[in-house]
Amino acid sequence: TTVVADYNRRFAERSGVRRLDDDEADQVKAAFTAYLDTVPDDKKEGVVMFDVLDVVGREGFGIGSAGLPTYNVLIEGFSQALDNDVVLSLKQGNVAAPSRVVQDEEIAGFFRHHGHRTALSQRALQAHADRFLGWTELPGHDGAPTGFVVSELSPYEADLDWAAIDEPEQMIEVVGQLGQATAKIHCVDDDDAERDLVEVSVEQVVTDCVGDDVDGLVRDLTEFAHRYAGQVREDHALFVDAFRSGAFAEVAPA
Repeated sequence: TTVVADYNRRFAERSGVRRLDDDEADQVKAAFTAYLDTVPDDKKEGVVMFDVLDVVGREGFGIGSAGLPTYNVLIEGFSQALDNDVVLSLKQGNVAAPSRVVQDEEIAGFFRHHGHRTALSQRALQAHADRFLGWTELPGHDGAPTGFVVSELSPYEADLDWAAIDEPEQMIEVVGQLGQATAKIHCVDDDDAERDLVEVSVEQVVTDCVGDDVDGLVRDLTEFAHRYAGQVREDHALFVDAFRSGAFAEVAPA
């Protein structure tokens, strides 16, 4: 995502990258400065210089972020060595799906915006949350402050080459591995979460309910997974039928 020119690293000119005018670049840099206050002190010590080297706009990426405003910020790494620089993403926080049906004023009022909610939720739900995780604000389309979540773009991530997986036994093996990885990432208690909102330890409540009946827990989760999968198939069939019958006024069936 970057190139080195005249002994300085900057973002490469590539598809999906947008150079910013001075005003927009200044807004992003100001938002980045405000974000620094949301990073816990123990995450800052001896880690990085936080000097901004370059800023660009990006097309929305990631699940649920397609089409949302996104920026990348290149910052000085652990030293002035070029290979230690760090790339951060600023993504507009998306609306939490449960909030569309669960109307709770206490929950809605606890978070400043969806960027704030996303960052705190990730810290609570992930065993090793991103050390750069935080939040900030940028002007939205209407000029009003809009929440953004800030996180590191890991240099170690790579997409899986799905083209090589075309047999059922291969799919089953990969899905099993992905399931284990997902479970391990979320294998964490919530004791480090914001206890002002959730005053109990969810892990302890679940442990008390399950007791020694681990087999019962596995059975209940398995049954739930199958019911959920069946509901997804039914929802998809209803959507396809509605689409083909012209139920969506803005989109004509092909």
